[in-house]
Amino acid sequence: MTEQREPAGSAADRAQPTFRIIYNRRAGRRRTARFEAVLDRLRAAGARCEVLTTTAAGDAARFARQTTLESADLLVVAGGDGTLNDTLQGVGPDTPPLGLIPLGTANVLAHELGIGREPEAIVACLMRRRLRRVRLGVVNERRFMMMAGVGLDAQVVSQVRRATKNRFGKAAYVFEALRTVARWRCPGFRVSLGGAEREAATVVISNGKRYGGGFVLAPQADVATPSFHVTLFPPGSALSVALRAMAIPPGLARRLALVEGVEAETLEVLEPAGAPVQADGDVVARLPARFSFSPDPVRICAPDGEA
Repeated sequence: MTEQREPAGSAADRAQPTFRIIYNRRAGRRRTARFEAVLDRLRAAGARCEVLTTTAAGDAARFARQTTLESADLLVVAGGDGTLNDTLQGVGPDTPPLGLIPLGTANVLAHELGIGREPEAIVACLMRRRLRRVRLGVVNERRFMMMAGVGLDAQVVSQVRRATKNRFGKAAYVFEALRTVARWRCPGFRVSLGGAEREAATVVISNGKRYGGGFVLAPQADVATPSFHVTLFPPGSALSVALRAMAIPPGLARRLALVEGVEAETLEVLEPAGAPVQADGDVVARLPARFSFSPDPVRICAPDGEA
């Protein structure tokens, strides 16, 4: 479904900002109400809004490819981390800066940028159009924004059904994690870092500080810097990984040296072949996988961005 607004001329000729909004409507009633509240406030503030509604995977990337600096001042993603990830696959040099209306389960980038979930704060951020440059990670030629992982979290993500996630939110991941710990054999992963090989039970590749929402896993990471902060869980059982992962929310995983942190610009996870790789909350690849950075940053609206 596409909701059209009045035609727009070039960005330079428009007194009112024009926002093209990619909307994932597969959310609960509360998040739908948040989107409608934001949309109403944007229009009341004088923004012209064109809403493009996704119906299948790949729609967000296609809408992004069709959006240029001549057609919109901002390309706004109204959805979760998965919708943003899909959008990134279609972003090019002529794409307008991005904006966020966080409607997902975790909204990791929104937490990282301090956007919040209140409609007034979201609208203020979009209307001010203050921008930050963000470097994108790449796994096997697919871009990602905040983080990727192999091991326990990828196994959990691979089993969570979208309908369950939409209905129960983060609780769906907790339930699936318990099931995974009971049945996953935790084969161990062979990781190549700077030419040296390591063994790990789970690997998390962070492009920013946060993991799973507002939890800080890599406090020194910066989305503007092309350097991954890699978290290595020592070899062990699925239960061992799960217990160490439980130390992430209170910020104790690294503080108590339950996991190891390594900084790298590139890395490879080589084995076991065929194991799932998750990025921004969706399975996007299978091992072996190479992680690197896209040469071109993207510009995203943020409260503390530059005018």
